[in-house]
Amino acid sequence: MKHSAIEIGTQLEAAAPQLRTVETMLQDMESNVAPNARAVAQGKSKPFLPTMPAAEYEELKSKLRAQDRMADKPVEAGMEAEAEAEAEAEALPRAPIVLVGPNFAGATDVDGLMPPDTHGAVGLDHFVEVTNSHIDIFLRTNPSQRTSISLAAFFGYSTRVLFDPRAVYDSVWNRWVVTADAFQESSTRQLFFVAISTTSNPLGAYFIYALNVTFNAGDFWDYPQLGYDQDAVIITANVFTSSGGFRGADMFAVAKARLYNGLGFSVPVFTGLRATLAPPIVLDQNARTYLVAASGGSSLSLYTLTNSSRPNAIQLTGPVSVAVPVYTAPPDAPQPGTTSTLDTLDGRFVNASTQTGDFLWQVHTVNLVGYAAPKFYQINTATSALVQSAFFFGTSTSFDFNASIAANSANDIYVTWTMTDPPRGTNAQVRFSGFDHNNGTTYSLSPGIAAFTSPTFFTGGRWGDYSAVTVDPRNTRRAWLVNEDVLTNHDWGSRIVGIGFAS
Repeated sequence: MKHSAIEIGTQLEAAAPQLRTVETMLQDMESNVAPNARAVAQGKSKPFLPTMPAAEYEELKSKLRAQDRMADKPVEAGMEAEAEAEAEAEALPRAPIVLVGPNFAGATDVDGLMPPDTHGAVGLDHFVEVTNSHIDIFLRTNPSQRTSISLAAFFGYSTRVLFDPRAVYDSVWNRWVVTADAFQESSTRQLFFVAISTTSNPLGAYFIYALNVTFNAGDFWDYPQLGYDQDAVIITANVFTSSGGFRGADMFAVAKARLYNGLGFSVPVFTGLRATLAPPIVLDQNARTYLVAASGGSSLSLYTLTNSSRPNAIQLTGPVSVAVPVYTAPPDAPQPGTTSTLDTLDGRFVNASTQTGDFLWQVHTVNLVGYAAPKFYQINTATSALVQSAFFFGTSTSFDFNASIAANSANDIYVTWTMTDPPRGTNAQVRFSGFDHNNGTTYSLSPGIAAFTSPTFFTGGRWGDYSAVTVDPRNTRRAWLVNEDVLTNHDWGSRIVGIGFAS
């Protein structure tokens, strides 16, 4: 199949980065040189920007809130009521997913910016969590040993509030990659930050890149996502015009050889791509890297990236349509004890895919007969065809959303999500499930396990826009997740959990 090549839209130039140590960052916090702009951020909610017109999005969500659910959720294999979940897991022919590691409280709202946008990754010796407040570094064998740094102090920037952070661990090169966006300084300047650790130790030094991502005056660069293949780090983002219209998604890739050695770079930027384009985490030496977007309807949009680390030879082709069952934006999630609902976004992919061999794994939240429910996909990238997809959810009356997925090279998969269940009085839960590849090639996810149930409902503003689950580099039959929960004062907190297969 011949794919159409995408023309390069513009060029991104980056000078050599700053080298900053954690010691310097902590000193900046103590001397108040780089606070996280609390006075600016307090009580403010970073708005969710749908890629459809805002009025159309609000009308859609209003209709979904108003309509009565027309039917009960379909009962599929492995999706019976929560009370039956443990018995079903015990009946599986191979190891079920269980809690195998720590289960502890992560970051909480300390700087007043909403939503938290919990994200993070596990490394050899630490778990790194990022939120719209801070970067928090936990020793994995003793999470009480925690180092907390404001995003402003970490990146050495306090001119504007930082938001939408992401963190991944490159287990081949043993480097941490941490990114965050900043609000616009002017119509011609909006900075996006990329931090690269110089070793596997997240408490060491970082190269800090500050990139001006305003390519058209007045544009707003939003919802950046982070992935990588064997040769390059890959960044995508949605771009909006000064009047709020969606311009398209941007994508650029930077060679690890330059980033990991603290060198400047000049790379092409592909513009005008499908909305909320998700990059992958590539687990092998595949010559092609695949990016995917969920734009609604009955297909996904698949792009192919080659020569990602070579600015003079990089090529992006597509999009190719991958036929899938029809999907639409989900309704917001109600909470017990309040009329306040939790936003479930617009059906976009909220996090990086996992690419291994010819398979690409991804998940998003869509409408299932009037409920919000996550649905995972396994895509064959060699044929641009769907291998399989399935919904998963906690109970027949639950609303399930804010899902992330990760896979290992054997195609074991791990998922986390948020669940509310008003008829059963269940406040927002941090939930997880998974599938052992030894159980066969037809994947289904059980209702999962609640790692933590919030003590009350959320009143603090918008719910977070994403979560994260990452495979443990020390044991790929295990994974670590980070997701949002609710504190006793109705504000946001987070939970970090180790999960895996029982054998």
